[in-house]
Amino acid sequence: MSTRQRRASTAVSIGVVAALAATLTGCGEGSGVNSDYAQICRDNSTAKRLPDDDCNNHAGGAGWYFLPLANRGNTAVPAVGERASGGVTSLPAGKTGATGVSSKGGAVSRGGFGGSGSEGGFGG
Repeated sequence: MSTRQRRASTAVSIGVVAALAATLTGCGEGSGVNSDYAQICRDNSTAKRLPDDDCNNHAGGAGWYFLPLANRGNTAVPAVGERASGGVTSLPAGKTGATGVSSKGGAVSRGGFGGSGSEGGFGG
């Protein structure tokens, strides 16, 4: 193999690794797996979880609510219609909230690919 062929092969390898890294990073950010809080919509008067659309559409009495995700273990996220407590109404400075938490609720863990538990996690 000539020096020119080796350089071309090295350049292709670096390009493949960079593309793979960008793809994996994009997947992680899309599911919010590295966030500090699970962001859900909550009725401010009843404390019950609402569909995210109620907050997106600025429905009366609805507001974003942030449940802290444990560094180890799972955080119980209520399903829509269940009471949500133990969280905060605004994100602390420098913290991030994961959107798209399943409307079915369940156990959500921080740091993995998506949630865990029988019906927990993100999406849906």
